[in-house]
Amino acid sequence: MKKQNGGNAHFSFTSWQQTCLITSTLIGVGVLTLPRTATSRLLEAGWIVPILGSIGAYFALWMITKLSRRFPGMTIIEYSPLVWASPENPRLGKILSLPWIFIYLMFLYVISAISSRIFGEVVVTSVLLNTPLEVIIITMFLLAYFLCLHEVEVVARVNEILFPLILFPVLFIAFASFQKAEWNHLFPLVRVPGKSMLEGALEATYSFSGYEIMMIYFAFAQRTSNKEKAGFFGILITTVVYTLIVVAGITVFGYEELQRVTWPTLELVKTTQVPGLILERLESAFLAVWVAAVFTTIANSYYTFIYGLRQFFGKGIVFQRIAALFLLIPLFFIALWPQNIVEIFKVSSLIGLGGLCLNIGIPLIYWIVLFLRGKGWDESKERKADG
Repeated sequence: MKKQNGGNAHFSFTSWQQTCLITSTLIGVGVLTLPRTATSRLLEAGWIVPILGSIGAYFALWMITKLSRRFPGMTIIEYSPLVWASPENPRLGKILSLPWIFIYLMFLYVISAISSRIFGEVVVTSVLLNTPLEVIIITMFLLAYFLCLHEVEVVARVNEILFPLILFPVLFIAFASFQKAEWNHLFPLVRVPGKSMLEGALEATYSFSGYEIMMIYFAFAQRTSNKEKAGFFGILITTVVYTLIVVAGITVFGYEELQRVTWPTLELVKTTQVPGLILERLESAFLAVWVAAVFTTIANSYYTFIYGLRQFFGKGIVFQRIAALFLLIPLFFIALWPQNIVEIFKVSSLIGLGGLCLNIGIPLIYWIVLFLRGKGWDESKERKADG
């Protein structure tokens, strides 16, 4: 269903579709390394990491939600000039908003490339051993490009369809792996200093990177939808999935062994047996599900980047399709830039840190500017947005 706002066509996303968008984007390539990264600092207490990280993630998403309420029906591309604009010089807002828009879009662009590279590394080292890495990456890019051929409502529908196909198998695998769990691996519960706890929480926030796409998609929410509720459940579902996977990894392998494994979640799946031997090689089924999870992460990020460019230049769907095709070329070379798996993990950590600064920093700075200029909470607009 379309709605009109400022002469631009918008599609109405339900609260459920918003939840699917957030969860499907968050659950991606990071799932395979999460048990190792979560236990690197907190040891046996690594299962606390996703819970701590979800607090910072929801705070940032809450600020993004409030910005969307403050500027209903507008994306960050559209309301950024209004945040920075001066009544005496409206053009100043466009100039001052350029660096923030550029940082936001480039982050989405780079994270699409690195996520594709990690996906390719897992596939060529675990399943398709004789397939060139470049072929795997290009295949994923073409799938993302196919999504860019359509309007925004298709993104919501694709995520809505894939959401149960991603969530339930992942939950099943997490619970099935408890067959070989040794629960004494979780003890002692906490034996690390507070500094390590804080550092672990910050690293955990990296795993929740992806909800920044809602700076675009909240603009298409139904007037009667509850964005805060959608954001809360999106983060909650992701937190439950992450916590179960980390607990499973610790109880099956122990935190020491997890530090020696490149893809601990995949190794966890290999040790899991389905009752009745319905599936002898469960990792094959897991990777099929994981492909869908990675696709939603990469495609959602790349589509958000392309749609942001479309809005920035004030163009239509034809521009979006052409730009999406040509920008795949530099994206491919960015994906191949890290020379080995060690460099990939280093780049991924830097991107995680950048994502944390972006996801919390941009909404916080925008709200500080709004309050300093006397344009803080606008309850009338929020009520209007709620219908």
